[in-house]
Amino acid sequence: MKMEDTLEELCYVYLMYFDEERGHIPLLMYPNEDLKEDKDFMRPIKYHPIWFLEMEESEALDHIDLEYKGYTFFGKKFLTKSLREKRRAGLQEETPETVVIIISVQNDLDIFGDELIRKITQLIKEKYADKLYELIECEIAKEEIIKTPKVKQCIEEGEKIKKQMKTLIRTNCKDFFSSVIKERDSSSIKKQKALSFLALKGFDVSYILDGDQPGFSNISIFDPTTSPDKELRLKKPFTIVDIIVSEESDELEILVSNNTDKRYENVNVRITHVKEFFEKEILNQKIEEWYPKEELLFISPIIPHIDEYLFFLIKEKGNEKLLTKKINLQTLKKAKNK
Repeated sequence: MKMEDTLEELCYVYLMYFDEERGHIPLLMYPNEDLKEDKDFMRPIKYHPIWFLEMEESEALDHIDLEYKGYTFFGKKFLTKSLREKRRAGLQEETPETVVIIISVQNDLDIFGDELIRKITQLIKEKYADKLYELIECEIAKEEIIKTPKVKQCIEEGEKIKKQMKTLIRTNCKDFFSSVIKERDSSSIKKQKALSFLALKGFDVSYILDGDQPGFSNISIFDPTTSPDKELRLKKPFTIVDIIVSEESDELEILVSNNTDKRYENVNVRITHVKEFFEKEILNQKIEEWYPKEELLFISPIIPHIDEYLFFLIKEKGNEKLLTKKINLQTLKKAKNK
């Protein structure tokens, strides 16, 4: 099966901007732009939490994720230059454009989403940061009832940029998924499942049968040598050992373990609370040294009437996400009372 024929099944790329009159407007969708008029299809894009975060908040995170009906939507926001006349009082021609990139993948492939959105965002910012406002002007020009020669030229130039960007996105998505298929490092079960999912989609994995190269016997989702009494566990460098809700002190206690024999340096610990589509930080702590097999306890206040929290471990160097966990207080209380 050709990669080009199945990219639509693997990922969608949405390039959006915030219009001062009309709100969230798609500039480009890949691979199928016709779906931008489908309200059901665009629903998770319209209500993605990335839109509701201030720029400072979104920049503090690598990206913002949303899960919806079997898909994970990775979102990233940035500002880019603008030279167009704005349509709202108080905004200058130089007021930067707010651009959002969202990439959706099936949940079976969400392990690849972090890297993919970073690659696509970096490419667009490097190659088109100074041209995105022209694409925005093109979309606005399409609304004009009377298409003067100047308006037609604006639309034509914008469409050329869009065509170039689609080619760039298609090429890089193809290269990205080709590279992950060829990876032989399948140390995590999530990656094993993702690679198996790609194989079931019809992608060429014949390399695993060539000569003495690793095969599916080395991608052991289920290890036949494992004794029945051993539980299959996902081995992560960090795991949450216990979570305690202290109702007396209105505090959330989270015990986290470094499962490895490696000493980690400069790990940022963040706890945020979530209400509807808004996310607010309530703890931000830097661990300068985290020793092998060491367990650390993190204590966060419980915000009144807030039940959902997000816990992050982020390696400062490279902004690598080591652990994320969604915590629901009601679920924890029900489990405790059983």
